[in-house]
Amino acid sequence: MKKILVLLMLLLLLPIMVYAKTPTLEEVFKVINGVNNVEVLDGITVQSARTDETNIYLTLYDHEELVPYTFEDNTLSFYGGYILIDANNKVEGEIYDNSYASFLYIILENKSAIPYDFNNYYGTDNIKEIVNNNFRVGVEYKEPTNTFGFTIIKSPGDAFSYKPNEYQIIYHYHLDGEYPILSTDISEGEFENPATGNYNLLITIMLISVMCIGIYSYVNREKKS
Repeated sequence: MKKILVLLMLLLLLPIMVYAKTPTLEEVFKVINGVNNVEVLDGITVQSARTDETNIYLTLYDHEELVPYTFEDNTLSFYGGYILIDANNKVEGEIYDNSYASFLYIILENKSAIPYDFNNYYGTDNIKEIVNNNFRVGVEYKEPTNTFGFTIIKSPGDAFSYKPNEYQIIYHYHLDGEYPILSTDISEGEFENPATGNYNLLITIMLISVMCIGIYSYVNREKKS
């Protein structure tokens, strides 16, 4: 009887261990390299994507645009556009040169099973709103599931285009967050967020089942003693 109970507990815990697996960068790159005619915004399609050691390349309208990235501590960070901050710590004008990084973010965000919440969605308008309400430099703005976030840093500029109030946006995808990308199957057409809540429901059922088995085992042992 004990052997059967142990086997049942292992079988119930197996899905939890599978779901808890942190994907590798190679697995994430399989997702990115598998992009095929994905509509990221109305009328805008990423035809394909590829990666190398320093950049992620998105093909739109038969030309490539690169998005530089770094990878450290299970976090894929890729560099986006720029914002100007005025004397009152508010965004001045519009965010610029951010399109291609935001397209990559849209692909990753929609490919994960993260529940959609506009307040945690890092599109251009929402980034402006977040920064306007709480201007922070070098500190990550991160949504509650610890899967996606962004940081603003002082722009290095150059000798010809240096702006003292210019900052750069860096997007972050945390592979060890609660909603990592688990599938490499990308279908054609516009992305839709996968159904949410199944993961939490499954884990809840598994935990309750394990607890019930544990209680049954204890009660049964007490009766026999």
